[in-house]
Amino acid sequence: MNRHLRLTIFIALNILAIATAAQSERFAYAITDAKTDGNAWIMLRKIDTKTGEMTAAVIDGMNKEMELYNSSDGAKSNFSLKDTNNLYQPQLPFSTGAAALAYDRKTNRLFYTPMYVDQLRYVDLTTMKVFCVGGKAFNNEAGTQTGPANTLARMTIAGDGYGYTMSNDGNHLYRFSTQGSPAISDLGPLVDMPGNNEMTIHNACGNAGGDMIADDDGHLYLITAVNNVYQIKINSLETKYVGKISGLPEKFSTNGAAVDHEGKILLSSSLYNDAYYNVDPVNWKAHSFIPRTAIYRSADLATSNLLMVTKKNNSPQFYAGNQGLIKLFPNPAEKSRFMVRLTNIEPGEYFLQLTDVLGQSLLQRKIIINAATHTETILIPTQTSIGFYQVRIVNIRNKQVFSEKLMVNKLE
Repeated sequence: MNRHLRLTIFIALNILAIATAAQSERFAYAITDAKTDGNAWIMLRKIDTKTGEMTAAVIDGMNKEMELYNSSDGAKSNFSLKDTNNLYQPQLPFSTGAAALAYDRKTNRLFYTPMYVDQLRYVDLTTMKVFCVGGKAFNNEAGTQTGPANTLARMTIAGDGYGYTMSNDGNHLYRFSTQGSPAISDLGPLVDMPGNNEMTIHNACGNAGGDMIADDDGHLYLITAVNNVYQIKINSLETKYVGKISGLPEKFSTNGAAVDHEGKILLSSSLYNDAYYNVDPVNWKAHSFIPRTAIYRSADLATSNLLMVTKKNNSPQFYAGNQGLIKLFPNPAEKSRFMVRLTNIEPGEYFLQLTDVLGQSLLQRKIIINAATHTETILIPTQTSIGFYQVRIVNIRNKQVFSEKLMVNKLE
């Protein structure tokens, strides 16, 4: 084997390794106690999703030397609000405990809400500083969580680049931005799909706690503490009861959920520490996962991995009538661009539209067809986040002739 060939293979293998690493991470962040069987959720650790090994504390949430900073101006915070139980010191990072985490890989921020305190916070994992998001609270301006129905105990970052958290009663799905000083908006109540019946998403007791994950197709998945699964369509808030996870011990309550490096779902419990569990999202069946090291109870888990539910093969071909053919490629997009090839399409003017999962327009491009085959290269806007988008093509009469989902894994 000559030197040039060896070099080519070496580069190719490294590119493959980098691409694989970019698509999935082999660790999750976890909130635990200082002890394996404790229930004070004050320690931030990392867990290897392949081996189950838990690290020493990345942050001790009771460390009184850690300052809080304002997200708006970076100044030290004078946060002095008392929590509703008046038992803890909420001016410390995790002193009231935390049960809702979400990791954003793009900003390298770990978002969370302290228990009993109605405030969004995040750890800048580059500087290890903790920031409070001022202004609008989630539930009210008083800054305290108002009761079990409004408690925020599940959180995730979705494919659209936004963070999401929701109340126990399903009457509030909150969205927050992840860059700069985050902005919070209340998207309103979730909507039960026909067939949910007694498994309504608005049962505050039955659906309390648990955690959320997101997929690459515009959905959130709520896994409740009693191991029920709901699929939430972000753009319409329609919520479908999927079923109950099978294979879990009777005493296991789901409190942390994260997509692992293999695309399965890792579950942790705040009550059970005989094992963690891996769940296959195809059949929602759980299998025990017992690491060689100590097993900590955990109130929440967070990775940046998405549940991959769209086709991973080449982009499908779309027939636009009269043997017309439209193909979008590559999908996922590469190098901040993608292409659309139109074959045997009726000549004339068309418009390509790129929108996010909420239907907000990011780009519109006029396409003029005057040949049997036409290929258009589309540059993805620089402000676009890694995530999931919709590509549509309409004709001059605004009639849709093409629609396909586009995954953006990496931007340059």
